[in-house]
Amino acid sequence: MNKELEELFEKGLNYEEMMDVCRAETRKRISDTLKQFMPYYDTPEGKILMEEHLYGILIQMLTVIQVNNRKYRKERQAEGIEAARISGVKFGRRKKYEPDDYIEIFKKLENGEINKNAARSAIGASPNTFDKMYRQLKYEGKI
Repeated sequence: MNKELEELFEKGLNYEEMMDVCRAETRKRISDTLKQFMPYYDTPEGKILMEEHLYGILIQMLTVIQVNNRKYRKERQAEGIEAARISGVKFGRRKKYEPDDYIEIFKKLENGEINKNAARSAIGASPNTFDKMYRQLKYEGKI
């Protein structure tokens, strides 16, 4: 497959955009060949009919190939994700703070031994993260 077609597939164009690209490519590459082998192509009606017919065929081919490529990529991606899950890979961003590591600080806060600002600075978390961890531990019944 040539480089232009590969780039076209990677763009993920919709039908109308692919039609425009294919019209331009068809005019560039096929015009001289059609003049040599199809004498009626030089008439205005022949040009219009032939171009539309070629565009239709070309678009159908490219669309089928693009849909199949996209489907194949998604299947392969799903297989890879499933294989990673089976092998124990965890997806998503790692948590910067694990609430379980700071249970003692939250217990001190709950008992009134330290205030909220001192607890937050001991953990080093932002106010929102601190409140989220506090709510999570309270909900789980750990403090």
